[in-house]
Amino acid sequence: MSAAGIAAVVRSARALALRAPPEPGFRGFARATGGAPRPVAFSSSTAALPPEEVARLAERILDATHARLPAGRTAGAVHVGAQSLRVVNSTGLDRSTRVSSAEASVLVDRPDRDPPVSGWSEGAHWDVARLDPARLGQEAAERVARSAPRAVAPGEYRVVLRGPAMSDLVSFLALLGFGAHGEIEGWSCLRGRRGARVAPARISLVDDARSEEGIPRAIDYEGTLTRRRPLLDRGVAGAPVTDLVTAGKLKARLTGHAPPPEAPWGEWGPYPMHLDLAAGDATEEELVRATRRGLLVTRFHYVRVVDPSTATITGMTRDGTYRIERGEVAGPVRNLRFTQSVLGALASAELLGRERRAYADERGGSSATVPAALLGRFRFTSATVF
Repeated sequence: MSAAGIAAVVRSARALALRAPPEPGFRGFARATGGAPRPVAFSSSTAALPPEEVARLAERILDATHARLPAGRTAGAVHVGAQSLRVVNSTGLDRSTRVSSAEASVLVDRPDRDPPVSGWSEGAHWDVARLDPARLGQEAAERVARSAPRAVAPGEYRVVLRGPAMSDLVSFLALLGFGAHGEIEGWSCLRGRRGARVAPARISLVDDARSEEGIPRAIDYEGTLTRRRPLLDRGVAGAPVTDLVTAGKLKARLTGHAPPPEAPWGEWGPYPMHLDLAAGDATEEELVRATRRGLLVTRFHYVRVVDPSTATITGMTRDGTYRIERGEVAGPVRNLRFTQSVLGALASAELLGRERRAYADERGGSSATVPAALLGRFRFTSATVF
């Protein structure tokens, strides 16, 4: 990062621009309308936390897992830090934002068991003082099965999805239903369903990059101001989110959802990355009791898209999957593969948990603040031997 380095980047950009075809509908770069960004929540102590203190957070996780399960083996990751983003362009726009974030994920397993058993927990916050690493470690250890998991047949089950699994569910809905690129190309699962009810009225999902419940940021990667954006308003689907190019093509409002330039996921275009799913009023015990018979799922693993037009995804359960019998957690089960429409799953939502937590990627670039949920239908298509 130097004056000469920036000048070289500009020269390269000019050379590429001369050779690139025009972008239909492009309205030009963002302008400085709306004034300077309002401040968002930011923790200076999180940004300045030295590596030794980050290591102590990991130590607290290890102490908590060992206290709860001395025979367990613990692995995971802790990331604490900050980002600064400044966007300057030739229209005169000059905006910046700072983002602080702390994330931890914890896996505790018993490789000596046959089959091995494991438990998982994770969480994130913009303020490291509110991460609570000891609780994360204890949760992961408590979710390790104490007995051998039994096989269950594939099929459709009532399920209680804990926070990590619900985070995946709403994140894939955001990607497949609320990105303008999918609307333009025709593969969005909500194309033609804007303004229609696609989930029960208890489901309200917003994208809010300014919310203190997630990992706040004041601008997107084009310098557009971020703002709260309804996605599912009491089950009714809203409009897709846009960046400069897609807003021009759709002749729609610019919403401030530009991803980083040349991001690995750039082919998906803009999509909501600061999700907030409204809570219900049930404890996890009440969710299990209301399920009567079904499965309790802690998280999903290796989730991939099968059909974006129906929001169908596939993946596996991992690190804490249990059967529910007569409204109680009856024992561990071997992992299952699912193939399920996210829209279909959310359409069957019966209860939402009272407690919410933020889940984020390792740099705080995206986050989802969600509760656990009871879904009336979830399809598992095959079983595993572990």
